[in-house]
Amino acid sequence: MVLLIHGNDLASSRNYYFEEKNKLTDVIMLEGEGLTLDTLFQNAENKSLFGSEQTILVENFFTKNKSIAIETKKIVEYVNGNKNMSIIFWEPTELLKTAQALLKNATVKTFSFPQVLFTFLDNLRPGNSEMLIKLFHELKRNMEPELIFFMLVRQFRLMLGQNGTDKIDEVKRMAPWQLGKLQKQAKQFGEEKLKNAYEKLFEIDLGSKTGKIPYSIERSIDFFLSDL
Repeated sequence: MVLLIHGNDLASSRNYYFEEKNKLTDVIMLEGEGLTLDTLFQNAENKSLFGSEQTILVENFFTKNKSIAIETKKIVEYVNGNKNMSIIFWEPTELLKTAQALLKNATVKTFSFPQVLFTFLDNLRPGNSEMLIKLFHELKRNMEPELIFFMLVRQFRLMLGQNGTDKIDEVKRMAPWQLGKLQKQAKQFGEEKLKNAYEKLFEIDLGSKTGKIPYSIERSIDFFLSDL
């Protein structure tokens, strides 16, 4: 059994991963970064003392091993050729179709955010409150307001972190087209408005955690979007 769990909805994929892990009685945990065929082979061939089937759990294998393609290829070929192997791969992001296709006989579980989330984030700009509130209420049918708030904060942090040479790590990892879109979005706000918006989000976050705001996080997001 080969299982690949991935997706940009990190919380859901992680929960599913732990649910699958908890069903198992005999597991071997391996870190995917720097994993060698020799290490995987030794663990895969090591039979359980209790006679139960062992399952190998590997985290971050595809995400962290882009620079060692030869060893990665050897491991993938070994997994594909070992039909009696029980292994679960977990990745903290959504893999490209080409990466997913490397595991020939794998069951793939993908956990993605609804497309409307990205439409909502892409449309964050001054003077667009009506559309944003409509998208937010459509979005919260399938997502918790707390998660939407987290993604809202992240988007403003990315916009603030794309300026100058001292870019934050998340921005540095972006593809050129993603960075270009982010820079265009940030320019619509301007640095002062971005900082003010980010400060308001910080106040909402602090107030909700300390009980200093008299309304829900959902209502707080409504107010925030109305003021953009």
